[in-house]
Amino acid sequence: MSRFFQICSVFAVSAVTSACTKPVENTPQVPSPQATNTAAAAPKLATVDAQTFQKLAAEKAGIVLDVRTPGEVARGHLPDATVININDERFAQKIALMPKDKAIFVYCASGHRSAAAASVLVQTGFTEVYNLDGGIGAWASAGLPIDRSATPIAANGVNAMTPDALDAVLKTEKRVLVDYHTPWCTPCRKMAPVMDALAQAWTGKAKLLQVDVEQSEALAQREKIQGVPVFVLYVDGKERWRKSGELAKDVLETELARP
Repeated sequence: MSRFFQICSVFAVSAVTSACTKPVENTPQVPSPQATNTAAAAPKLATVDAQTFQKLAAEKAGIVLDVRTPGEVARGHLPDATVININDERFAQKIALMPKDKAIFVYCASGHRSAAAASVLVQTGFTEVYNLDGGIGAWASAGLPIDRSATPIAANGVNAMTPDALDAVLKTEKRVLVDYHTPWCTPCRKMAPVMDALAQAWTGKAKLLQVDVEQSEALAQREKIQGVPVFVLYVDGKERWRKSGELAKDVLETELARP
């Protein structure tokens, strides 16, 4: 049995099962007068065409999620796509690391796998999910841009860190800024050069660490890391500040410089 159908069986509800065979349809619901607040918070799931997909992704500054295999991704992908293979046995755990307060724009080759992934995203707690109708094939047919450069989705070489290892650093360093990230997360990759620049600028004044949460699972669980990248500043061994998402360099420097 393929990983794709195993995932569908894990989330064995009718929405996922039907999504494995056809794109997800919008099902508008009319809230009752007593349930206005509940309806406003209800998860949103929509299948949209390529032009709408591109327009909404730009307007909402959401995360574009490619759920195809590494081989498919290597032949071309949407610009700035985050890549999580739906056949990965850890697919559910990986998507749970993404920020739930952002709109997610998911696609595959034709729209079938991404429809299943979209349903799983909603069940996992994401509140605004868009599936690309027709997949990357429809995107290409619409004349929209495809990035054919290599996408770094393998481990980035950052060593695993245990809770004890971090505690040892916190005992010897007054200020420690930790970048909790994954190698497949596009916002994480964009923040890597910012962290590298800060590490050089703050040599001798603060310790900067980059922690791959997939390789450092016990530490990520203890520190309650969700919505990567997550930046945590520890001062005198205790957490002082935490922020997730892409951040400007001066935001991080401001926190590092606080007395």
